[in-house]
Amino acid sequence: MNLPHANIDFILVNYYSEDYARIAIESIYRYTKSDFNILLINNSRDKELLTNKFKTFDKENLYIIPGFDQESPAERFLKPIKMHSTNGGQYGPGSLHHNKAFNLGIDLCNSKYICHLDIDSLFLSEWESDILPMLDDHLFVSSETSRSIAREYFMIWKRSEFEKHNLRPDLSYVDTCGNLTKFANDNQLPFKITRELLNGEYYHYHLGRGTSLEQYGQSNKKQEYIQKWNNFFNI
Repeated sequence: MNLPHANIDFILVNYYSEDYARIAIESIYRYTKSDFNILLINNSRDKELLTNKFKTFDKENLYIIPGFDQESPAERFLKPIKMHSTNGGQYGPGSLHHNKAFNLGIDLCNSKYICHLDIDSLFLSEWESDILPMLDDHLFVSSETSRSIAREYFMIWKRSEFEKHNLRPDLSYVDTCGNLTKFANDNQLPFKITRELLNGEYYHYHLGRGTSLEQYGQSNKKQEYIQKWNNFFNI
C-alpha cells in the first residue's frame, strides 16, 4: 500500500472496539486541520464488525487494514492468559498483538509525523498548533505516563527522528512503548508529557480499558461514553 504523503499519519489499533473507533476517528477529522491519513489496523478476528461500522463513512484518507486475528474478549478469558516477562513488568497477548499492529502501521507511514491514538480515546480540541512545535526539540510528545513510562494513548513524533535513531515501539521495557522512554532517558534526549495545551485546556481524553469494561463490571460506563460522544459527533 502506498499512502499519499501528508503531514500526519495516524495509527489506531482496533480490537473489538468498533464504536470507540468511530468516535476516535470522528475526533481526528474535527480537530486536525492539516492533511492526514488514518491507518485503522483491525486486530479483530471478525473483520466485518469494523468494516460494517464504516460502511457509510464518506470521508477520505481512512484506510482499514487487516491486522492480526485475535479471538474475541469472551473467548480470550475462557482460559488462563499467558503472560510474558519484560524488563520491569509483564505483558499479555493483547499488548503483544497491539504492538505488532502498531509496527505494521509504522511500516506503511511516509508522512512527516506519526501519531498513535488509542482506540478508546479522542481529541477534545484543536491541538496541532501547540503540540507539533514541541517536536522541534523533543523526541516525542505523549499525553500521559504510568509506571514511569510515557504511554501510547496519544503519542506523536517526527518520522525522520525515529528513523535516525532506528527506534520502534516495543515491549522490552515495562510495557508498550516503554523502550522509547528508556532510550530517551539513557541518551539524555528530551521528551514531553502533557495533557494540556498552552492555555491549560485539555486536548486529549483516554477512557482506559475500553474493550474490557464489561470484564470489570463497568458496562454502563462504556455505554454512557459511547452515547455521549455519538451525540456530540452526530454519528
